[in-house]
Amino acid sequence: MVAFITCCIWRAHRLPFLVGCLASVLVALQTLALGAGSAATESLTDNNPGGNNVATSSTISPAPEEGARVNVKTFGAVGDGVTDDTAAFDAALKSLADGGGGTCLVPKGTYLIAASGITSRVKSGLHLLGDGVGAILKIAATPSAALIVGDGNDWSIENLTLEMGDYVPRVRRPAIDCRGDNWRVANCSLHRIGIIGITVSGGNNWTIEKNHIAKTVPAQTLNASILVTKRGETRATNARIIDNVCVGSGIMFWGFNSMIARNRVTGSGFGSGIFTGIPMNAHSLQIRDNICSGGRGFDENRTWVSGFELWSPDSIIEGNVAYNNDGGGFIIGGKNCIVLANDSYDNGAHLPKGAGFVARYKNEEVSASGSVFIGNRAHASRNPNRSATQTYGYAEQPGRLHDIVHIGNDYNGNRIRPAEYHSTAGQPNVSADQGSRVIQARLSPEMKNRLRALSSDADLPDNARRALSGYFAQ
Repeated sequence: MVAFITCCIWRAHRLPFLVGCLASVLVALQTLALGAGSAATESLTDNNPGGNNVATSSTISPAPEEGARVNVKTFGAVGDGVTDDTAAFDAALKSLADGGGGTCLVPKGTYLIAASGITSRVKSGLHLLGDGVGAILKIAATPSAALIVGDGNDWSIENLTLEMGDYVPRVRRPAIDCRGDNWRVANCSLHRIGIIGITVSGGNNWTIEKNHIAKTVPAQTLNASILVTKRGETRATNARIIDNVCVGSGIMFWGFNSMIARNRVTGSGFGSGIFTGIPMNAHSLQIRDNICSGGRGFDENRTWVSGFELWSPDSIIEGNVAYNNDGGGFIIGGKNCIVLANDSYDNGAHLPKGAGFVARYKNEEVSASGSVFIGNRAHASRNPNRSATQTYGYAEQPGRLHDIVHIGNDYNGNRIRPAEYHSTAGQPNVSADQGSRVIQARLSPEMKNRLRALSSDADLPDNARRALSGYFAQ
């Protein structure tokens, strides 16, 4: 399965293999995400139980009422790092589920969990709430299943530390497996993940936020801090992946109308820091204010690790930073994207033509055609020193790209030259110095309306606001 999955995370020098690889990944990624089982999803509402005041009573309590709170130690958990506490978690969660929902409180301590994970799932209306970083669930051996499964309506997992022991199972199992709608995984620390930190299969209106996910040794085979794929034919919608810190592995996302914002990805060893799928699997995303740096290695796809690889069309890519990655900074392969006020520097150490921004083409539906680049900056900070890496500020893949527009970008200060443009049928893509009349003719009415709406955004960076103001003034 690795061969199927990994062949889709690719770069320019691997284009001949793309068509077969992307077809194969539809099956392979779905198999990976559903490896721990399946269940139906329902509509639900968001709930953040909050609170860290955890009792430590050892008295056996009766079955809880709906919305009650129980303490896992009441069900026999010890938390000494030696005693197997799996059964206590199973019993506590089952008790809450039988009672119609509630919160399972986890006091500080180290709770040893069997390799098969916690069998009882965090079901509809259940909330697993730890007492901060000192509430540690430690996997006892190489995992044969997810440590925790959230599955159903209105559930949450918060304020826990999961110690995964650097185990690399033959069958890829995550620390947390997520399914359903309106759920939340927040303020958790996932230490020493083997392959996958958090997996998600479809779902609507869910949130992964403020988690710290770390892989000790980055690997050049498939791995991810957060992996979002489809469930059957259902992709994630209205999802939020925000304010997470990912060390040693990145974020891979399939879904629609969702946000990936303010995440920090460092030292990824596979693919890219943040990757989004092609149009059938991802579109209309907001990718804002993320930082991807220190991507290292030549992965099993025979590609150097990049900062961002974004194939989702009709997306807004704003205020992100990519720096010091072995591959390129930003790879853009989605149509009609707005690429706005991003910064890309010192990337491409191992690419003879590495660029801060790269426009890609697979076919007419999967390409950067129709996209607008506004107020971006790309440079090599060590230029003109011979140690400078980034070759171009912007580069286009040769082929059939068309109707790409540049407004107010700064692509100067790179190792060879600012930009490498190509053309379609003798018609070059448009750079800012070609004049406003040409730009006006190239922009569709829909794109003009999107830019006009964006120009009134109070949070728009100043350089992007100036570029847009100048465009509309002309």
